[in-house]
Amino acid sequence: MLEAVFRDRGEFVLIAVTSVALAGLLSFLAAKRYARRPWACAGLAAVVTAELSVTLFLASPGAVSGQCVVNRDVGEPFATEQGLLNLAMFLPVGLFGVLAVRRVLPVFLGAALLSAVTELCQGLLPWLGRSCDTSDVQMNVLGAALGTLAGWTALRVTRRELRPVTAALRPTAIVFGAGFLACAAVGTVWITPLIVDSTSLQIAGTDQRTAARQALSTAFDDHARMVNVQLQPGQNDGSDVLLIAMETGSAELSWPDGEQFSADLQGAGEPGRGGFPAAGSDAAPGTADDALRIATRYAEKRFPWALAQSDAESVPVGEQAESGWVVRWRSRVEGVLMPMRLDVRIDRAGHVSQLLTRRVTGSVSLSPSRVSAKQAGAAVAAYSPGSTPGTADLLAVRREGKWRAQWLVPTSSGADVYAVYVDAETGKVDERAAPVEGLPTAPPSVEVVDVPQE
Repeated sequence: MLEAVFRDRGEFVLIAVTSVALAGLLSFLAAKRYARRPWACAGLAAVVTAELSVTLFLASPGAVSGQCVVNRDVGEPFATEQGLLNLAMFLPVGLFGVLAVRRVLPVFLGAALLSAVTELCQGLLPWLGRSCDTSDVQMNVLGAALGTLAGWTALRVTRRELRPVTAALRPTAIVFGAGFLACAAVGTVWITPLIVDSTSLQIAGTDQRTAARQALSTAFDDHARMVNVQLQPGQNDGSDVLLIAMETGSAELSWPDGEQFSADLQGAGEPGRGGFPAAGSDAAPGTADDALRIATRYAEKRFPWALAQSDAESVPVGEQAESGWVVRWRSRVEGVLMPMRLDVRIDRAGHVSQLLTRRVTGSVSLSPSRVSAKQAGAAVAAYSPGSTPGTADLLAVRREGKWRAQWLVPTSSGADVYAVYVDAETGKVDERAAPVEGLPTAPPSVEVVDVPQE
């Protein structure tokens, strides 16, 4: 996670490290001359500067500002890298704070207030492009508590000076009480709460890492080396997703069904760099038919189930196939597009650069289709007045564990494009309509609950 955060941000890392070192040095010199315990003061200044650098000066363009995520799953942060890093970041704050000032309660309350102010700033400062998260505050406060406890224990064991907890209790309560009330007032007025069931990527377990490694091996042998695996919790009853980081590229695997697997070996690199040299790809392809032959040899060996009763299509990527070709296998039964599919992208060097597979085990039994494409478009027009339905496609969609034939109708309203599903048996709009690739948004009247990715 740290590698992903600081990648291509060498200038920030250099400035942050310099700032941390400078803060520690100045604090050491000041404490040595005007106070006591210069090493503890230097450590406290350094860790607080590091916390402010990472949280308030490391922008994340594209994230939502003005919101605070309220995570109802208080146990989730303990299973995420982000949660554990937030805990670890505030542990030394508590430790060095107690060692420096020899007080427990002001240090703990000060660290908690620092976390609250940090999260509010992340939600309020638009140039940061970030949002606050209650899970971050939860883990920050826990880390501060553990650090404070460690500092208290170290002083007691070494019999060093330690002020009583009740010392200066009233001014402490007044100062920090006012600070927390101010944070609460600011949050109430300017922050919009967003209540969710989960917020972060979780650390993958042994079974999940094994499944990820097997998926990579099936597709690319030992060509793609796995670096890390994280679990992204599914939303709205959807499957969880394993996010697989590789030395070159990334991949995703649905969990626990393992039904869908996608991989990008090349990313923005040069053709052939990172791509998998499939059998029969010794010569660079010059036409769509060449790419089809290479992809077919590759699929026959690794995904033969996708070729059975399927039609293949080789499509150029770019006007002159500058980025290669995508070879697609699709299967239709009585006009209904089946969920099983295989997409293989062959780059100009003849290597497999991207892959998307979906294999559904068991039979796909569909409801009867009684509604035409024209009738489906009319249903969408009535459901969303003022919209313009496009060409509908009939496909198999899994709803609550059962397969149904539904029309996917791409629909536009002004500049917005969204997907609406119409049941092919009843003719009614399915309000569980979900966006699909290329149709990322939905109108306010459509409840987005599932991404079937047919």
